[in-house]
Amino acid sequence: MTTARHTVTARVIGTTLAVAVVSLISVGLGAGASQAHEAPHEAREHSLPSAGQGVPSAIPHEVACMRSYAKNPANNFTNYAAAIGAPEVTDAIHSGVQPCATFTGTMKGKNQVAQFTSTQSYPGEIQIVTFGGPNAAFLFGGAPWSPMPSYTEGPYISRFDPATGKEIWRRHLPMLDGQWVIPGSMAVVKDGSVAVAIGPRVYKLDPTTGTITVWGQQPVLDGQPQDANFDGFAVAPDARGTILLKTQNRSPGCTIQGSKAMSDCIAATGLPQPFTTFVAVDPVTLTNIAKINLGQAVPARPILVPHGKKTYVYLAGATQGLRIIWDPKARTLTQDPTWAPNYLLDGQGPGDGPVLIGKWVIFNSNAITSTSKYVCAVAVSQTDASDMHRICPWGVSLPAGGSSEAPSSFSTDPENSMIYMQDLIMGGVFGVHLDQATGTMKVLWSRPDWRTSDYLATMGPAKNRVLISQYIDPTGFTVDDLFDNGWRESVLWANAATGATVAQSAVNGPSDLAWFPMPGYAGRVYTMNIDGTLNIYLPLSCSRSTTQSVSPASATMCSTDYATLPQPVELPPLPPQS
Repeated sequence: MTTARHTVTARVIGTTLAVAVVSLISVGLGAGASQAHEAPHEAREHSLPSAGQGVPSAIPHEVACMRSYAKNPANNFTNYAAAIGAPEVTDAIHSGVQPCATFTGTMKGKNQVAQFTSTQSYPGEIQIVTFGGPNAAFLFGGAPWSPMPSYTEGPYISRFDPATGKEIWRRHLPMLDGQWVIPGSMAVVKDGSVAVAIGPRVYKLDPTTGTITVWGQQPVLDGQPQDANFDGFAVAPDARGTILLKTQNRSPGCTIQGSKAMSDCIAATGLPQPFTTFVAVDPVTLTNIAKINLGQAVPARPILVPHGKKTYVYLAGATQGLRIIWDPKARTLTQDPTWAPNYLLDGQGPGDGPVLIGKWVIFNSNAITSTSKYVCAVAVSQTDASDMHRICPWGVSLPAGGSSEAPSSFSTDPENSMIYMQDLIMGGVFGVHLDQATGTMKVLWSRPDWRTSDYLATMGPAKNRVLISQYIDPTGFTVDDLFDNGWRESVLWANAATGATVAQSAVNGPSDLAWFPMPGYAGRVYTMNIDGTLNIYLPLSCSRSTTQSVSPASATMCSTDYATLPQPVELPPLPPQS
């Protein structure tokens, strides 16, 4: 699903740039955002809805809003199901903006957060959650980032009840003998089918029964099929809805499983990672249409941008940004040699997947840990790769003994021209404004207390947008906790314009690193616990008539003095830049 989660758990400080273990996300926004809304009235009444129940009266609006939003080609939902979901699995630029998702609290007062944990635990952990509609909830399980000796049944897709997490059906995905098992990728496509890529194969499943209706094995141009994993499920906006995918690879002959195989196999075999294969797949038959060798190992996911009758595909390479051109009429894939920006500073690790605001492709860095340079954001014009702008809010050169890592891509809000940046090791989140005319960037606010491994997603209307992500509890935290699941966390809802806390859940055990809280229907938000269960959250606004309190108590309650909470730093001074 992602390029590789748990980079911190697999990491050896100082790993070379060639051994990438990365994740990506693509985000964007277009027309339709104004239809988003806060909670319907009953969420503010005396009786508190449960997290699993959510606010059902929000669903008709959410469904109608998504239908309208998906119809606009500018919103990049062409050939995807018109459904709320996670950024890596919902649209061609893997948008983190969900304007049709309901924020069930209030932006103008206090909130508490109800939560529910599913009684069902999914074996082999959950890697992805996504939706095809309010009652069509699906998950990808059984392909953990780190091998679990107790689990040997392999990857599967399940449909589950979005209110309880209870499984409705499960379908295991056949694999090659000796196949490298690493999280795959998936999406619910326009016809409602669940489309999945894992290993060298692509599958389509009937959403009602889970039956595999068609599957196809894709060519691997370097290395062996059992050592490849097609990742970064993306559907082109052409008439047929061509599926575009790329491989992650482990060294030939290696038997190490999980995400860390990309780095550990090099040491185990003495062989480098094979070069990445990029393919175009027929969306009906799942046969291969075109293939290209990228000439380097590119673990990070692509984003797809329409360009006339063609599609531009952007990727973060080991040293340069890449652009591939998909021509559906000629049925060809071509790497564009005229667009190859050097987006990294010396000493930075390669980035996660790029993100998009208007004409600007924005790269991050340090998906692989750097011990010499902080993570930065680089905006590159689609029309001129030499038109490049960089901002490094943490600074440029790390102090001796320091390290920096961003295992998830940045997020963007194009309607508000905002970029949201995070660094798991250094800690902190920055809200950065991009001038879409010039490409220059400015930090508007920072939250030094906010540590997240995850993507940051935004929901709600442009003028009232809420930013959500994991919030690792700073109490007693050390970076070593990331290696043994020793941290604790909550979900934080913040004002996207200012960074101020709007709501915060109770502090719970760890969820999967580098996979963020996902908005669903009826105002629900989901996280995936490392024990294979699902947490469901529901923010609830406080009022004078509110007499009930949620249990367990959330970090923000109706009695909370918000002035005592960690506060954002407005217009923080920028450290010396490169």
